[in-house]
Amino acid sequence: MAAFFQGINPVLPIIFITGIGAISLFIAWWTYSSLSSIPAHKKGALIGLRAVALFILVLLLLNPFISRLFTDAANQRVAVYLDNSQSITIERGEYDGLNTYGEIIAEFERSKSDEIEFDYFLFDDSITRSDELTGTGVRTNINNVVEHLQENETNYLGAVLFSDGIITQGRNPIFAAQNLSVPIFTVPVGDTTDVRDIAISDVEYSSITYSFTSQTIRAEIQQTGYEGESATVQFMKSGELIESQEIDFTTAVSSHIAEFSLEFNEPGFFDFEINVPPKEDELTDQNNRYIFNIEVLDDKTKILSIAYEVHPDVSAIRRFIATDQQNELVISTWINEQTMIGVDPLNLSEEPDLIVLHGLPPNGSNVLEWIENQQIPVLYFATPSAFSRLGDSSLSNIIGFYATGIQNPIDVQIYHGSGQGSHSLLELTPQNYQRFPMLQTFRGNYRLSPLAQPLMFALFQRSETDIPLLIAEDTSTRRKAAVNAFGWYRYQQSTLDEAQQFYTQFLSNLFSWASTPPDRRTLMLEPAKPSFTENESVEIRAELFNELGEPEPEAFVDIEIFSGDNPEPLNRFRMNHLRNEIYTAELGNFPQGLYRIEGRAVKNDHEIGTAETRVNVSQSSTEFLNTKRNDDLLISLTEITGGLFISDGDYSGMNEMITRRIAEAELTDTREETFFLYQSIIWFFVVLTLLSVEWLLRRSVSLP
Repeated sequence: MAAFFQGINPVLPIIFITGIGAISLFIAWWTYSSLSSIPAHKKGALIGLRAVALFILVLLLLNPFISRLFTDAANQRVAVYLDNSQSITIERGEYDGLNTYGEIIAEFERSKSDEIEFDYFLFDDSITRSDELTGTGVRTNINNVVEHLQENETNYLGAVLFSDGIITQGRNPIFAAQNLSVPIFTVPVGDTTDVRDIAISDVEYSSITYSFTSQTIRAEIQQTGYEGESATVQFMKSGELIESQEIDFTTAVSSHIAEFSLEFNEPGFFDFEINVPPKEDELTDQNNRYIFNIEVLDDKTKILSIAYEVHPDVSAIRRFIATDQQNELVISTWINEQTMIGVDPLNLSEEPDLIVLHGLPPNGSNVLEWIENQQIPVLYFATPSAFSRLGDSSLSNIIGFYATGIQNPIDVQIYHGSGQGSHSLLELTPQNYQRFPMLQTFRGNYRLSPLAQPLMFALFQRSETDIPLLIAEDTSTRRKAAVNAFGWYRYQQSTLDEAQQFYTQFLSNLFSWASTPPDRRTLMLEPAKPSFTENESVEIRAELFNELGEPEPEAFVDIEIFSGDNPEPLNRFRMNHLRNEIYTAELGNFPQGLYRIEGRAVKNDHEIGTAETRVNVSQSSTEFLNTKRNDDLLISLTEITGGLFISDGDYSGMNEMITRRIAEAELTDTREETFFLYQSIIWFFVVLTLLSVEWLLRRSVSLP
């Protein structure tokens, strides 16, 4: 330790400080100058004591301080990084997993120099300060090790890296190692023999599908070392084998695709598994199994088509319904009071999703009363004879309008009313309707129900009329739409492509809109991919529509994650809005298992919708796809940084290199401490002592 007088605070010229000393001496001399009877030596002592005491007091008022410099030897430390990933636990050949790994570390402990301090770190996809090996890391990121050493290279003389050199995450560490100024000593661990392994590397499927549809599941199978052999790929549903395929391996390393077809007849969540039975000498069976689930939605629309008149429109529209595989068509044709061809609407075993009326039933019909009492959407298509029955005002409860004063039929064309573009039914490709085939309707006084909205009108002889051709009504319980014209079969038979395109688009909009209930599914959740592994961050996507069926970008979508049947959520997240109706959330990594995700969308304290989905997280097979030790990488790290590749357990070279670095470098730490003199009580006792000695001398010469 070295201490020296640093200066005075505030800073004053030396001549000024010297002046203070001179003034102190002068005051002391002047005090005793008139006393001639005192011996000279005692008089000089009194003047000196008084001058020193006065000088100290004045000097302390100027706040002097002392700076002390401390020079210590720096910590002579080396960082030790231990690979804690799953690949180092593989037991194969002469390598006995963690047992062999522990023996290598024990040999290092016995051989390391006592003059050097070692700090231990575990690494997989992150770095933690510890020396307790578990071998549970699902990724190996050696680049993180190099970057960690670079950030702390002023604290370490070098680093010892125990690893198999197999990178499963991050960049190649060779590039970052070029910027290091300290050496890396690598110690290889792991197996060096070639492996034989079969792995299910990927499975392609749609996590959401619909009832009464089919789907093809594609599984990619990779193998190493089984040339000339074969394997069985099993496809299982809820633990039961439903199909299997044999795959022949014709080369030493190959990739194969196994396909399985599925048909879904009912809605719900279904668990599936693709499994390859392990072979006796296989490296691991942890990558021979892939579990996933599929949500089947009941999206078949059951449409009851009731015709009260034989007309070409009826068959044309029924053909259109039947061509869509999402529709289930139920036909009922009224002949007379005693005869119905097809099903009886009053005796249906299952309620339809949509009722399509071709014409109107006769007055007093039980079917009319049944339709009015149901909360089933209704889509009405006019037929010629139906206009004579439109005078009943109660019809507005079923088809949204009624009419009086029906006159003669007229040929008309379509034109949009003032509501053009304001309704989803009018989302049609712009057309020149005057080129299209003629439709027919009747003149009359049309009266709409309070909630009904006219969307299209009749154009008669190029003149606009108030005859509604398309009427829509959307209530809280069901939707109704009425097409007040007939002759649509001409559009289907037209040679004009635009007319056929309009016909298809118009009917598609009608059936989609009418069959969608007011409480339709507004929030939809699904994983970004069918399945995730433990080393992948789970991503959830959502689509949100408001009650009008429009994209909703301004809501809050909160999700909760549940494991199995546990009622308590593991975590909660708020999704981020991406664009339009799309929301996303990154949930982070999860261990292997099946997770339930529940979502809730809220806007202005009003719940828009809820949804649920499933996420499957499988065990990462990345650490087991390649387990052969990568000595080339470990050697390259030592060559770039000036270290050593230690494969024989001889650590003497490492100890010598580190000792030499200690001797060559100025490994010292210097620190400075500032001490203000007035803070020490010793000055109180010094001044008190000086004044006391002065008083005793004064008493000795009989001075007061």
